[in-house]
Order: sequence, then structure tokens, then C-alpha cells
Amino acid sequence: MCMIDAQGKLLIAPPKLPDWRFQKSVVYMWKHDIGGASGVIINKKCNHPSFEHVCREGGLILKNPKINPPVWYGGPVLTNIIGVLHTLEFQLTSTNVVKKELGFTLDRKMLEAIAQGGGPKHYIITLGLANWDPGQLEAELDGVPPKSPAFSWLTLNYEYDLIFGPKTEDFWDRCVTRSIQNKTTESLNKIFR
Repeated sequence: MCMIDAQGKLLIAPPKLPDWRFQKSVVYMWKHDIGGASGVIINKKCNHPSFEHVCREGGLILKNPKINPPVWYGGPVLTNIIGVLHTLEFQLTSTNVVKKELGFTLDRKMLEAIAQGGGPKHYIITLGLANWDPGQLEAELDGVPPKSPAFSWLTLNYEYDLIFGPKTEDFWDRCVTRSIQNKTTESLNKIFR
């Protein structure tokens, strides 16, 4: 079983992943411990709901109608839950701090702060989560039978620009390429020390 600590990393769906819910997904992992793993997909924008709709449904006052960040499909679990992946200059006591770089907050107060024009400087609002039971992600990273290694998640270390930079149509392709290049370089460095 692999010993990769995925917390704070990006998981990139492999090209032939059979699970349609995760095809061409890039997932930021905000939790990975003995209790399981959790992350949010950061490259699939929702057509509905809009942030304005989230505020209206949640009874939040949107101070400025120009505040209209996109809502991203965070994953297929708890699809009625709104979370915020964000920088840490603004955080709540309920914020899950991820390796001193980012936080993930599942708290209405974070949405209120954003709706009022405050909150963190950079953030991604997500609808739903991607969750794995204890040991499940490790098996998926290793391609443990009955899983094929061809269906193993690819990984990338955290990079600010990947999280908060533009999510162009080729974002997943770029992440796959970068992950494969990094793995190749790492392997060659081990061979030719």
C-alpha cells in the first residue's frame, strides 16, 4: 500500500478513468488521514446554482450584486453542501487549515463574509465534496486489484496558480502533462544520481 500523503496536493483523474463522476477532474485534497480523505474538484464550473442563488436560498444578504463568484462542482458526495477553499489571511475557527497554505471551510459565516464583500482574498466556492473511506484512496493511488494501475490517480504538489489561476478548457490536460513530467523527472533522478 502506498504511503503518499495526499493532503494539500492535487489529484488528477487518469485519462481512462471509468468513473464518469470524476472523469477529467482535478481534485484539491484538503484532508487525508486515518479517518479517510476529502477533497473538492476545482475545474468543473456549475451552471446552477449561481452565488446569488446560494445567497438567496441561504437567507444571506448580498451586499453588492457585482459579487458573483462562480460556484464549482466540488464532488458527488453531499451535493447540498457549500464549501469554500481559500487563502488563510481570513479564516474562522471552523476552518480546516491545510498545511499552512490554504483552508477549507464548511461554515455559513464564510459565505456571509464573502457576500458582504469581505472574507479571504482568494477563494473557490464549491458545491459537494469528493470523499474516500479509510484505505480507499490509498488503493486508488496504488491501482490495487481489482483496480488497474492505468486507473490510478495522478498527483501534483500544491501550486497557487493551479488552484486560483484560470481554469481554461485544457486545464485537466495541462495537469496530466505536468504530473507525468514530474514523475518522469523523479524516476530519472533516482536512476542517475
